[in-house]
Amino acid sequence: MAFGTVTILGGRGMLAGDLRQVAARRGVKVKIHDLPEFDITDDWQLKKVVAESEVIVNCAAYTNVEKAESDPEMADQVNGFSVGRLGEYAAGYDVPVLHISTDFVFDGAQETPYCETDEPNPINVYGSSKLLGERLLVKSGCEYCIIRVQWTYGKGGVNFITKILKAAKTQESLQVVDDQVGAPTHTAEVARVICDFLERDVFPVGLYHFAAEGSVSRYEMTRFLFETLGIKTPVTPCKTADFKTAARRPLNSHFCCEKIETLLGRKIPTWQNMLKTYLETL
Repeated sequence: MAFGTVTILGGRGMLAGDLRQVAARRGVKVKIHDLPEFDITDDWQLKKVVAESEVIVNCAAYTNVEKAESDPEMADQVNGFSVGRLGEYAAGYDVPVLHISTDFVFDGAQETPYCETDEPNPINVYGSSKLLGERLLVKSGCEYCIIRVQWTYGKGGVNFITKILKAAKTQESLQVVDDQVGAPTHTAEVARVICDFLERDVFPVGLYHFAAEGSVSRYEMTRFLFETLGIKTPVTPCKTADFKTAARRPLNSHFCCEKIETLLGRKIPTWQNMLKTYLETL
């Protein structure tokens, strides 16, 4: 690996947990910094961590999409301004930063898959705060790599799969939206890509989209999940407009991942294969 030790900010989350495991299998040392001991919004703590790092993977984020609508200041602070300061300190200490972002920077109105060159247009506070972080990181002048991911799931975290499986146990029937389309993506695969990036001879500066191959609606994903696990709870389709939520969701989250596939030199597994692999671990 190009780096002896990798510093992970937000090291107790779903992606970070898988990243620690993948790194360990490859013989890579990691340093974990997360709440309550570490707060990315604390400038003194942030600067100290950057000064002691070889390379930083930033998984720290305010991810409560609904709550962000009533707490935009905190979302902007964690997802936006703190990422900008991270970049400024990293530029000063010559530390590369690999930052994780989201499909929510787009409005979802486009009918074709989103490429890295498509113009962002977030429709909720969470997406706006993540876009702010991206732009401030680029502006900081540090050596940066931004990987946008979508519909992630994995062990040790709350995600669509954990929520829907819990609902299947407590409700007689379920309604799931069929007009939100994306690619369910296993955080273990994201972690593998991050490690691949960090092992490269040259740090892959730039913006990349990463998601499982293919796309599916939330409804069809739920049907696939239930059929695979033998769950009998009835599921019927509905529309996003049928649910009242504080935050709007993009209807199309499908990514074009040709850029990252070219860099990696391999095809990304399908969402079906990723999901089956994950379900075997439950």
